[in-house]
Amino acid sequence: MRRSSRMNLVTLAAALVLPFSVHAGQGASYGNYHDGHKLKVALWGDNFYNADPAVREAMKRQTIRSMNRHNVDFTIFAGDTKNGSSECTDQAIGADVIDIFNSLRAPTMYTLGDNEWTDCHRANNGAMDPLERLAFLRATFFNKATTQGLNPIAVERQGALGGAYSENSRFEKNRVEFVALHIPGSNNNFVSSESACTKKTGRPGRVWDSVNNIPLDECAAATAEYQARNAMNVAWLHDSFDKARANGNAGILIDIQADVFFPFELSDGGYADNFLPSLDPAINGYADFFHALIDEVHNFDGEVLLVHGDSHALKIDKPMTEADGRTTANFTRVEVFGSADNDWIEMTVDPTSRQVFTFEPVVLPRL
Repeated sequence: MRRSSRMNLVTLAAALVLPFSVHAGQGASYGNYHDGHKLKVALWGDNFYNADPAVREAMKRQTIRSMNRHNVDFTIFAGDTKNGSSECTDQAIGADVIDIFNSLRAPTMYTLGDNEWTDCHRANNGAMDPLERLAFLRATFFNKATTQGLNPIAVERQGALGGAYSENSRFEKNRVEFVALHIPGSNNNFVSSESACTKKTGRPGRVWDSVNNIPLDECAAATAEYQARNAMNVAWLHDSFDKARANGNAGILIDIQADVFFPFELSDGGYADNFLPSLDPAINGYADFFHALIDEVHNFDGEVLLVHGDSHALKIDKPMTEADGRTTANFTRVEVFGSADNDWIEMTVDPTSRQVFTFEPVVLPRL
């Protein structure tokens, strides 16, 4: 979980001429994927963080009722099913989450966040082993070739069901490919500094060799996990774009948890001039993914949408640029609501339209 002091950039999003419909309207019935059908998809994540159990439950019910009323075709959850300062129990990251997904009429594509596992070594998270928690999540949520929920749809998974990399998934609907990649916050579980190794930890096995400036024990294991998964993520990204091109898809959506832009964004919503050179893979756990994404976007004729959470401020913008500094026209980023907000975004997917993806925030009454 990352707390950000940056302003909510809804105004910026509107200025970028990303169309918001004047009236929300109702989505078609679940599973109605005939040619020409405009999909209605809910984008959400980083929920539900309120410390008061009664308020938290009320927020859950409110969000679920809202999505069910809008009759969306499916939902895309961008990670973090609990806050970053509570224990990573089986109940909190497992059973409670299953109950939420099963309360929705629509199926849910789910990608993992840092609050579910990478940060579980923290004392206030129960000082648990993150790699054990990751294995639990894979076995619990990704042991079938379907999405989450009572009305699941089929997905393709990268790894063996319930095993390593089974959380990476994809499916195609109406000439658009939907792809989930396991890229969580906390630097993608890459331990590149002593602070990242030891800060807030409650486990004595997290040790950094300050003399040789290298991680030891559990920190080294975390970095090894990152390196292996990072290679699989990049391969899944390239393969997914290859499929989208081969199928002549109008668009591709990439669902991750981490805000890969966060370290480089300026407080006014702009981006540092040296954004791309500063993506050093020796310290940045998102560098390889981001460079691969840039290459694929610039070689794809359709629209590309990156959906993520992590920074808890609604954003709909176009933060990728060409080599000459111009905005990359076919790339859009959506950052979902989160933390104190239990709002969500209704996305319309129309492969016959020029922009393919359009958005309307659904802001719920305050509880």
